[in-house]
Amino acid sequence: MKTLISSTIFLLVLIFTNQSIQASESSIKTDTLTVRGNCGQCKDRIEEAAYIKGVKQATWDKKSQILQVVYNPNKTNLKLIEKAISEAGHDTPNFIAAESDYKKLPSCCAYRTGKCEHD
Repeated sequence: MKTLISSTIFLLVLIFTNQSIQASESSIKTDTLTVRGNCGQCKDRIEEAAYIKGVKQATWDKKSQILQVVYNPNKTNLKLIEKAISEAGHDTPNFIAAESDYKKLPSCCAYRTGKCEHD
């Protein structure tokens, strides 16, 4: 009888754990957004800024100016990610970087001027 009860409890724990894992995996979301930048330094800064709590992956492409972000919408959202990026000095569709944040960028990263020392 003890074996049957132990087996039943073990099976229930296994089922519950599997359902929890599936639920958390299904809540992962992938989005893209335009982020302005110029170079590899921009790429590093943008991707680092995007890694707020809940973000699993962030990849910015210099040529297309597109950031692909994979995140858990139960922990964060696209607006919070955009805000963090703008605070690092880069413009997004919903947040223009404050002039004070933009001016902190190295000269090669001054994307608003259209000039980059090392395209």
